[in-house]
Amino acid sequence: MGGSFLKKSILRIFILIAALLAPEFAHSYTVKEGNVSATLGWLVHQTNFDRTHTGARAPLQGDLAVLLTGDINSRGALEIGVFHLNKQYFRDLNSRYIGEAVETLHITMGYRQWLSPEFSLALAFATSYSMGDVTKIHDDFAPAPSIDTSATDTTEYGFDLSLQYDLVTAGRFTAALSTFYSLNVTGKPNEKADHYGAMIGLRYFIQEKQIVEKPANAI
Repeated sequence: MGGSFLKKSILRIFILIAALLAPEFAHSYTVKEGNVSATLGWLVHQTNFDRTHTGARAPLQGDLAVLLTGDINSRGALEIGVFHLNKQYFRDLNSRYIGEAVETLHITMGYRQWLSPEFSLALAFATSYSMGDVTKIHDDFAPAPSIDTSATDTTEYGFDLSLQYDLVTAGRFTAALSTFYSLNVTGKPNEKADHYGAMIGLRYFIQEKQIVEKPANAI
């Protein structure tokens, strides 16, 4: 209950900040070599899995994310992302399903390309590390021994694709909305381990490249 209250409070804070920024709208974020920014985001995600006749389903999950972005030119940037996920996995055998969930740390490293002053597209290599115990959320095999899922694996790999839209920029802050799809490439046979979702984030412009001018009398 406490965790749910905290998540709802964070979401309300993001909405409030976005509302406060709107009247002070100045211009869109300017991509520039040497710029460094950080984003704190609230994301809603779901495993790409349809409800089955046995009742297995993937509910929506809410979690936090942090992105660190460094512009390398006027159109692109390198980006590192750290996502806290309560990831869910579903696997079937002969139309019987098992569903498991585990807390994971999802880390991405990739490139973001600005398509316009407001829109950007990012592709990143992703590594996920499981933390804590695996929770069984659905099991058609009980009481007989069941198959396992990638929730029991220590490390997973994949690729993340995201599309981001800058809603409003004011001073050093930008409110942005992102949609994303995460492709898992190390999943087990007949397993649904991809996830997709949306994120509302607040990006803070940390610094820009400092150009040191030589004195007029310098050799």
